[in-house]
Amino acid sequence: MIRDPHYRAKLPFRARGHAELFERVGGVFADIEDRLDRKDVVRVLELGCGYGTVLLELKRRFGLRVELHGVNRQRGDGDAGILLRNGIERGLIAPDSTGADPLPAIAYVDVADGLPFESGTFDIVYSQVAWLYFANKVAVLRDVSRVLCDDGLAKIDADELRPGLPPEYQRLVEIWQEGRLVPFGDYLRRFGMAFAPAAEGEYLRFGKSPQFGADLELVFEVDLSALHAHWDGIKCVYRLTPG
Repeated sequence: MIRDPHYRAKLPFRARGHAELFERVGGVFADIEDRLDRKDVVRVLELGCGYGTVLLELKRRFGLRVELHGVNRQRGDGDAGILLRNGIERGLIAPDSTGADPLPAIAYVDVADGLPFESGTFDIVYSQVAWLYFANKVAVLRDVSRVLCDDGLAKIDADELRPGLPPEYQRLVEIWQEGRLVPFGDYLRRFGMAFAPAAEGEYLRFGKSPQFGADLELVFEVDLSALHAHWDGIKCVYRLTPG
C-alpha cells in the first residue's frame, strides 16, 4: 500500500482531472457525448491514467454508457486501491457504495512494449502529460492506432517542440532522412495526422492510421533526466527507411 506522504506528494501530478485535460487536449466529455448519439456504449482508454481522476469523472458522468480502461506503468503509479481512495476524497465515489459498482480497469505495462488490448477495441484514446516519458514514441502511436476502432479518435498531449530546453533537446521525436531533418509535424501530415492547438500548447490528434511509422527505424533514445536533474522526457531519434 502506498504511504500517505508519498500519495499526497504525487496528487498534483497523478490526479489531474478533466479540467486540466481540457486545457491540454480539449474536452473528452464532448467527444464521448458525440459518439453516444450513435452507439450505446463508448469504450475509452487513458494512457498514463495515474490516480484515475478523469476516468472516475467519466464514470460519474456517463455511468454504464462508458467502458473505461487505464494504463499505468507500475501499480504504485495508481492501482484500484489508489483510485478508490482518490475517488472518495474527491466526492466521485460514495464511501458507502464501494464494491457496488466496478472501478475503471487498470493495466500495468510499459506502453512502448505494446498495449494489452485487441485491435479495434477503443472509440477514444487520450493522454495528458505522460507523453514525455514514453520510450519509442512512434511505436506507442502505432499501437494506439491499432487499438482504435475504424472511426476512433486519439488525443495525445504532445508538443512537437518543448520550450525551455536547449535546442538540441526540444524535439522529443527526431526523424532523419539521408542527413536531412524531417519535422515530426510534416511526417504526421503524410498520414492525415496533425498537431492541433490547445489552451496549453498543442496536442496530437488522429484516427486509425495503419501505415503510420511503418517506414521509421528507431536509432537511439536519450533519457534527458540523465543529462540534467531538471530536464524531463525521453528523446527518440528515428531514421526514415527507403521505400
